[in-house]
Amino acid sequence: MDRTQLHRLLPHQGPALWLDGLLTHDARRIEGLSAWQHLAAFGADASPCLLFEAAAQLCAAHGALYGADSAIEMALVGKLSQLQLHHQPSLRQGALRVAASQETLSPAGALYAFTIHAEERLLLDGKLLLVLVRA
Repeated sequence: MDRTQLHRLLPHQGPALWLDGLLTHDARRIEGLSAWQHLAAFGADASPCLLFEAAAQLCAAHGALYGADSAIEMALVGKLSQLQLHHQPSLRQGALRVAASQETLSPAGALYAFTIHAEERLLLDGKLLLVLVRA
């Protein structure tokens, strides 16, 4: 799934969409691509921790693909926890591989564990409680 299809799936539009494509997905797991360029608006020294936004959007895409219906009006991060930056890369180039696994699902939301890899090396991981507001 490319950015055009993601624009139809998610409420994030234009530069607010931090996902560049989906690679694989099933009912429990989803993987996609993001890029360093999405941090540019925050300056050259922006923390890679801000990339949790790409993971949150990936989780929202999973909710849209496997929810009761695919129309999402709004996706909200209810809680970000256990965020850990594993290394600070000297070069910020190349694709970022984002993956998320759904750990629990309830009517109130879904809990996901996520990872972000840069050049096959773990960059960031954590957990997201995602709330999806359906249209």
